[in-house]
Amino acid sequence: MRPLAHRPVSLAAGTTAAQRRTLTPSARRRGTRQPRAVLVAAALVALTAVARPAHAQSSLDALAGQWRGTLENLPRRPGAPRVTVELTHGGLPTRDDECREWTTRYVERDTVRQVKAYRLCRGRGAESLHVDEGDGVRLGARVVGDVLVSAFRLQGLLLVTHLRVRGDTLEEEIVTMDERAAASAAGDGSGVASLPVRGIQRLVLVRQRDR
Repeated sequence: MRPLAHRPVSLAAGTTAAQRRTLTPSARRRGTRQPRAVLVAAALVALTAVARPAHAQSSLDALAGQWRGTLENLPRRPGAPRVTVELTHGGLPTRDDECREWTTRYVERDTVRQVKAYRLCRGRGAESLHVDEGDGVRLGARVVGDVLVSAFRLQGLLLVTHLRVRGDTLEEEIVTMDERAAASAAGDGSGVASLPVRGIQRLVLVRQRDR
């Protein structure tokens, strides 16, 4: 669910799991308002679409399977190597307290650069989803329409992910915004703070069928 950075290969590289967990919003000081960046993230999720009922069919029901394709970071960097992505997904969990496998391999010049072994889990009810990254790190997620959406903060950045299935194509985009710049520009009294967009990481994968 987290983006694969140019160098190092992970935005979280060099930090421990305990340090990553501290990147969640800290306890508010008495009398302060909720950070505007968090409100913006909530609005991004809410405006995408109305969450589907648990019984409704969705293209995400076809998420399970083997997928293979490419990763692209935008804006492009001259000379950036081609990254091939191989993804195995167990699909959406259908029962409470159930988890499904979500393993992603990143291959660069025939060498596996990183493997992310996550799980997509369901708590109590169809809308109680989270991505278990291991080491106690969990990212909340929600199916909004036909899109699996998650928003989280990491080292002063705000990231919003969108994952969808279109036929035999899986698409995932991770939009990265600079929350620190928004915080420094939020003192004009308007109540609105713009979040500068740092980039988009895009995965386009094709279903691999047995021959």
